[in-house]
Amino acid sequence: MNWKQDLKLSDLDDGTKLEIVCKRCEIVRYETKEELSRMPGMKKAYIDEVEKALRCNSRFCRGHVRVSLIYDDKTEGFVGGMA
Repeated sequence: MNWKQDLKLSDLDDGTKLEIVCKRCEIVRYETKEELSRMPGMKKAYIDEVEKALRCNSRFCRGHVRVSLIYDDKTEGFVGGMA
């Protein structure tokens, strides 16, 4: 069992972003929990079920996608040094 089978879309906080990457053409898109919850039958679905239901947005590809959680939008540089 992994986190996608253990976590429901409804368990996520409001405003949580998910990264959706096409496995075939590698197009990346980002959607929020609210946007995905509006899809029929997705409100109480597990993340792996959401992943199976989604397809690539490219009309020529329509491939399977991989879903991952986005934790923080900020990117911070390495701060440190050698002693």
